[in-house]
Amino acid sequence: MASYTRGSFNKFYEKIRQLLTVNPETNTGVPLTGIYRTPAPGSQPRDYVRPLTKHSDLAQNYYFNRDARRNYPRLAVYTQQDVAGLITASHLKSITAGEQESSESTQITTIPENITLTEAIAFVPPLYSANKLPPVPITRSTYDWKNSDDAEMPEDNNWTMRMVS
Repeated sequence: MASYTRGSFNKFYEKIRQLLTVNPETNTGVPLTGIYRTPAPGSQPRDYVRPLTKHSDLAQNYYFNRDARRNYPRLAVYTQQDVAGLITASHLKSITAGEQESSESTQITTIPENITLTEAIAFVPPLYSANKLPPVPITRSTYDWKNSDDAEMPEDNNWTMRMVS
């Protein structure tokens, strides 16, 4: 391990330092001239040249592209007929895809253009039923919470907090 500090100038004082210190292998903290921090931080040139990038060219890097303050979310407007068409189209697409897998004949289905949203929702069967339940997140530990017997519940029916254990 290279040391950047030195001991005493005089060998006599170096021997005294080694006798009086707890750990004589530690450095004194006096830096060696010419080795420690060369060149010195104050003597370095101060001319900084910024590296050129494609963003340095202001002719191709407009301010409105760089300005993130006005990068608002764009508003998308869908009418009820648009949503009804999307619902019926997705349902008919899934039906025709299922029929094409089972039979070789292709059937062309047309979507009515002026269908209302309530008709489209009534046309599509429900996604989930008692037999087909929606997906549930996987939980590693389950705990059955029980009402606590430590404190009595207040008789006020508006009390929404419950003590469980």
